[in-house]
Amino acid sequence: MTTLDELLRTHRRLTTVHVERWVARGLLRPAGTVETWSFEQVDVARARLLAELGDELGFDEDSVETVVDLVDQVHTLRRQLDLLGHAIAEQPAATREAIAAALDRLARR
Repeated sequence: MTTLDELLRTHRRLTTVHVERWVARGLLRPAGTVETWSFEQVDVARARLLAELGDELGFDEDSVETVVDLVDQVHTLRRQLDLLGHAIAEQPAATREAIAAALDRLARR
């Protein structure tokens, strides 16, 4: 877990105002109260992305929120596909072969 002070030291361009605004918009989800916020690694990485989108690339707040929502959707889909791949891998060979054949057939449409 990373404290607010550590987050601000890590990303020197960030201010408390940035972080408070992102928390209020639901873009960062720290644990604890305002006085004791602690951030998971995903929030530390997300803060970096938010800063880059806003400060370096010039996106407005609504656009930043849209981009982050899309990134979240991509990560969710990747996790679901990974789980699906593991579930398929646990199936008998005949089932895996049938799935592979169906995917091949559908891909050619």
